[in-house]
Amino acid sequence: MRNRSPLRLSLGLAFVAAGWSIMWGVDTYFNAFAFWSLWTGAGLLAWTLGKTDYPGFRRHLQLALLSVPLWWWFELINERVQNWHYVLSFDYGPVQYGLLTSVAFSTVVPAICAASSMIRRASPPQEPLRPARSGNRRFAVSLIAAGAVLQVAVVLFPTHLFPLVWVAPALVFDGLVTSAGGRSLVRDLAAGRWTDVLVIAAGGLVCGFFWEFWNYWSMPKWEYRIPYLGFWKLFEMPAAGYLGYVPFAWSVVQLVRWLDCLSIRSGGGLTTAVWKLR
Repeated sequence: MRNRSPLRLSLGLAFVAAGWSIMWGVDTYFNAFAFWSLWTGAGLLAWTLGKTDYPGFRRHLQLALLSVPLWWWFELINERVQNWHYVLSFDYGPVQYGLLTSVAFSTVVPAICAASSMIRRASPPQEPLRPARSGNRRFAVSLIAAGAVLQVAVVLFPTHLFPLVWVAPALVFDGLVTSAGGRSLVRDLAAGRWTDVLVIAAGGLVCGFFWEFWNYWSMPKWEYRIPYLGFWKLFEMPAAGYLGYVPFAWSVVQLVRWLDCLSIRSGGGLTTAVWKLR
């Protein structure tokens, strides 16, 4: 068994306690840093309890930097679909808003990776990935094309196709991973290899629950306007909305895996790879 660092565990608990108490107890101009503290601490705890242990500061920083543009993409699409909005107590200028929200957004990818790692510890061994078959490139192109078409469809028909906000990127990133020789979740599903798919899905649902739980009594916070499915709320999120965390988690993991594949191919090699590519 890996050595679970007591210092890292204590640091994670301290970050969670500090962020949680501020988010629920104080409404300040800089509460985005409390959100960062809360979710950085949660990630440290999940990694420390998980199968891979903490991947190191450099890797954590890489995931945090990746997280910012990824979530800004979803914010851009949300300008069209209008499924969520933020409740703010202060009038932020565009620069301040962009910087502070980016601090909060930087925790998203690390949280998904850490939660999936924690759940993987209790899961059965991952099924082996069989050698790539002929037609692998065609399959990858089909996934990317399908994801792109669905993304355009969301923009054109946001009221009816808004759930595809989360599905479209998952297909695109899965296709990119496949093209780079990595593990395709869609192909795993087709072949009946469920372990990896379910572990990542569970990681997304765990993060989703705690995102919504901590958000409910926080300030600032987000609220939802979801057509047709905006009933049976658990915190601010309608019950059906939690399903979106599943393909979102697949998107996050496949994006990380794709960049890992590219880095390894180029000889760079990211630090302490969290995901087994094969």
